Amino acid sequence: MFHEEKRDFRRMQIHTPAKLIPLEGGEGKEVAAICTDLSATGLAVQLDDVLEIGSLYRVLIASTSTAITSFDATARVIRATKEQDGSLSAGLEIVNFN
Repeated sequence: MFHEEKRDFRRMQIHTPAKLIPLEGGEGKEVAAICTDLSATGLAVQLDDVLEIGSLYRVLIASTSTAITSFDATARVIRATKEQDGSLSAGLEIVNFN
């Protein structure tokens, strides 16, 4: 028997650079990441830095087409994990689009 995940929005599997800019406090540094999964309500990223659960980031993903606007959203970290291979990943919930 297969478990089928039920979501309100489809996920897009992608592999594109993303920039995460901390919004709270302003003392944090910009974080480079690779966005691996994107939907209307959230995204998953792979990165070299640990993100604190609950923290807010402005997420920027540059468009490769003049016909498509770049992605610009505010998102909250809801998951941060260290994978078995030692890499870091995080799940972010989109709070609003900028």
